[in-house]
Amino acid sequence: MTVTSATALAVLASTALTVGLYFMKRQAERLPSLGGGWRPSAWWAFVQDPWWVCGVVLQIAGYAMYLAALRGAPLSVVHTALNGGVALFVVLAVLGLGERVRGLEWVGVAAVVAGLIALGVSLSGAAAPTRPPHNTSLFSLMLVGVALLALPLDRAPGRAIGLSVASGLTLGLSGIFAKDLANAPSVPAALSSTALLLTLATNIVGFALMQGAMQAGRGVVVVPIFSVLSNLVPIIGGTLVFGEPLCGEGIAGLLRPVAIILALGGAALLGGLGEVGLRSTQG
Repeated sequence: MTVTSATALAVLASTALTVGLYFMKRQAERLPSLGGGWRPSAWWAFVQDPWWVCGVVLQIAGYAMYLAALRGAPLSVVHTALNGGVALFVVLAVLGLGERVRGLEWVGVAAVVAGLIALGVSLSGAAAPTRPPHNTSLFSLMLVGVALLALPLDRAPGRAIGLSVASGLTLGLSGIFAKDLANAPSVPAALSSTALLLTLATNIVGFALMQGAMQAGRGVVVVPIFSVLSNLVPIIGGTLVFGEPLCGEGIAGLLRPVAIILALGGAALLGGLGEVGLRSTQG
């Protein structure tokens, strides 16, 4: 698979993941409180809700496409492409959740889109080189420590910053393990690998934290925060753990770090200004 085709697949994955998030966020506001994601009795109401289940199915399909994309492109490319889902979610939040977005937040959306365009220009058809991971344990322990410290932060109504940060870091860490899983030489090797267990564990914990954040906070606040972190961590990890270069050759190659900055900066802008957005009054 070429880098270009892998990136296109990452965009499709981002679309499926984002629409799934939209359904899950919409239904979470109508379902019993999860208490931060750790109330088993409340989860039963979630699994009985057809639209929430539909969102989960889209998440699974999107994640499958994401794993396939990781086989053909560096983490920095795939996760820059995934940031397009942040812009799409903002549009869905405005149209379907009744959330209003300020002018500067639309600047964030425009920055994400510009980053995707720059990323497209920076791509070449060459297949992505793969290297064995190194320093994975140290990188993982640092992220887990930061996530634990973030959990008690800022529990003000409508914000859920701590949960958003913790979920973003945990889901980002799952991307590191997913890259290792995607590089397995065969399906049997992948199914028997430690990377599979770590990918599942971090996704389950990150998913629970993410669902708790979406229920406790506004979509235009929490989704950009955990989205930018879940994409930033693999971009950093791609360089530190897998030795992936951030830049290519020539002018097109120099556009890749610009694309990363635009995409992540736009998502961060949305997350930083989300709390001042106004929810439209309905009913």
